[in-house]
Amino acid sequence: MATVAEVSDRYVAENAEADPTWALLVGVAAPARLSDQSPSGHQERAELARRTLRALEVADDVDETGRLGRSFLKGQLQGELGLHDAGEHERNVSALNGPQAYVRQVFDLLPQASEADWQAVAECLAKVPQAMDGYRATLEAGLAAGRVSSRRLAQAVAAQCETWAGQDGSGWFSSLARRYGQGPLADRLARLGAAADASYRELGQWLATAYAPQASARDGVGPERYQCWARLTLGAELDMDEAYNWGWEELGRLEAEKQREAGRVLPGATYDEAVALLSTDPSRGIEGVEAWREWLQEVTDQAIASLDGVHFDISGPLRVCEVRVPPEGSAAAPYYTPPGDGFGRPGAIWFPAMGRSWFPTWDMPTTVFHEAVPGHHLQLGLARLLPLTRAHKVGSNSAHSEGWALYAERFMDEIGGFERPDFRLGFLSMQAFRAARVVVDIGLHTGRRVPPGWPSAGQAWGYDLAVEYIKSASGLSHAFCESEVLRYLSMPSQATCYKLGERAWLQGREQARRQAHGSLDLKKWHNRALALGPLGLDALLAELARAARGSGGPS
Repeated sequence: MATVAEVSDRYVAENAEADPTWALLVGVAAPARLSDQSPSGHQERAELARRTLRALEVADDVDETGRLGRSFLKGQLQGELGLHDAGEHERNVSALNGPQAYVRQVFDLLPQASEADWQAVAECLAKVPQAMDGYRATLEAGLAAGRVSSRRLAQAVAAQCETWAGQDGSGWFSSLARRYGQGPLADRLARLGAAADASYRELGQWLATAYAPQASARDGVGPERYQCWARLTLGAELDMDEAYNWGWEELGRLEAEKQREAGRVLPGATYDEAVALLSTDPSRGIEGVEAWREWLQEVTDQAIASLDGVHFDISGPLRVCEVRVPPEGSAAAPYYTPPGDGFGRPGAIWFPAMGRSWFPTWDMPTTVFHEAVPGHHLQLGLARLLPLTRAHKVGSNSAHSEGWALYAERFMDEIGGFERPDFRLGFLSMQAFRAARVVVDIGLHTGRRVPPGWPSAGQAWGYDLAVEYIKSASGLSHAFCESEVLRYLSMPSQATCYKLGERAWLQGREQARRQAHGSLDLKKWHNRALALGPLGLDALLAELARAARGSGGPS
């Protein structure tokens, strides 16, 4: 009988062959090619998931690592198959997590230092047109089956493709090819870059002229599809009414605290007035993309140095987290990419410049804590060092990871990590932003209305109202907030993962504190909790409760 660890190893190896784009993005060694995005490629990966689930049913746990590994992989594969069987891949039109976005992102992560590196880049570039053709074929299958995305999303991704395609050799892939310089691969890279640009241009034109007219005028997905997404992103059966009502309560609490902190930034000011000052005052910002990136790197490095050995144990490889700026056309939100196998590729946080040359800083430290340390880099990077099963080590659950990252921001506030009112207002704004995500996302997708006592009370949620709520809560630019709402529309329920995930982490910590009669050693608790590896929320709460009772779990 195979063990869970053996099933896990086999799954990662087979999935790297079937889905090399996934493997490259998560840092697993994979062939220098891109995933088949056609209907047959999706079917092949679904069959692999089904075989793996059958193998897990009869696999031997052996130990605690196997028990946790089974829980993670079973929940992940069941969630993915739920979406596949519902045909969600046939209407996956998203500027953030659509195939066109993942394919381009792969090239950010491929090394470019040697001739062999560039040979691998060329091999992947050669597969870009095929990947885009396969993606289009999958969307065409969705059209034929009556499974379509929204017109708004189709238009947004069409514009993204046009941006990356460029004109007259100015496309993103042609620019990548030119980084090679002169050498034996120069002509081939130039041809492949131009072909990749052309494939994005053709996809964008097809989305705009053929797909969008047949797409849905409705933005939301409805309760049934929403629950299907929640099973994957949250790892739980979502009580939508409870979550929606709790989201409003949390947003109200944070709005009041934001107003108090705004008065510390500028006495007597409203929140909007304080944000206007912080967003325009030359002395409170940084000029130049590279200077901004360097400042963000300093904040990252300082957080690692100050927390290591005090509140967390940060091992050697995790003391390096690079700050990078992705190309224009990327989604507006910062994001994290984990280290590769053996940490040959370091973990990195990516901050989109969005065409700006001057950058306010008031909302940036809290985002660094979220994306780097003690947030994603510590959590997801640490998983690469833990004695977990292979799939568990390289996997993730959105509510687990985003909930931890939001908990990390709150923990930094608890220990006085925001030394200036500017930065603390940024923290509160990001907390309110995530609370607004809960009500906006559930409201948009499931047809709820704004409750009494709030702006636009009684009104049904729509795109414009959602943008205004996100802007009011976060204090961020209108363009950023539009990008955010497009993201919610393309990834139902994912926007709720932050606050609902944070709530689970806080519940687990409070339960441990009660069991310890108020004398909880937080450093030890952090170590034990993170050593569980990624889990869905139902499993996470059960494991944190189990560890608090002292009935097992990682030490």
